[in-house]
Amino acid sequence: MLRVEIRTEEFNATVARVRAAGGRVAEFLLVWGNAIAREAREAARQKPGRRFWREVARATRVDRAGADGVSIANWHVAGAHKQTGGPIVAKNARALTIPIAEEARGRRAAEFEAGGRELFAIPGRGGDSVGILGYAEEDGDFHALFALRRRTRPQAPDPWWPTDRRMMDLGDVEARRFLETAIL
Repeated sequence: MLRVEIRTEEFNATVARVRAAGGRVAEFLLVWGNAIAREAREAARQKPGRRFWREVARATRVDRAGADGVSIANWHVAGAHKQTGGPIVAKNARALTIPIAEEARGRRAAEFEAGGRELFAIPGRGGDSVGILGYAEEDGDFHALFALRRRTRPQAPDPWWPTDRRMMDLGDVEARRFLETAIL
């Protein structure tokens, strides 16, 4: 999970203006948090791979807001990984199933077995390679579907979350707007 917390004591200059104008800090922090979440969602929607990034955008929202701070989070399983990069590691299974055949793209191994195809693995070379998962064709030839690996190579970050500087700028913009429009 990707989470950013803005604490009032860390951002005295921005929050102090709201507090000096009559309070309602919790309301302002909610507005600020929503602005950050909105910008993060929009950045995700602008990425290629529409379905995946739409899911990342939908999983981004204000988690908690109060007078002491606001928390903005993304609950998508891969949201934080896309932001920071790094290897993908098998956690709940012995291996990752990485599609290597066109018919396997976008599908899980269990879908083949549920459809009546009995899958089996050919052992790998060791290290991160666990093997190859596939099925036997009618003529007895092996048809490979998935590479089985313990982890992937490190992936480059694909940042989509607003930078710290951008979040502060959004706070300043929202503080001005909040102070102009709020009935204090």
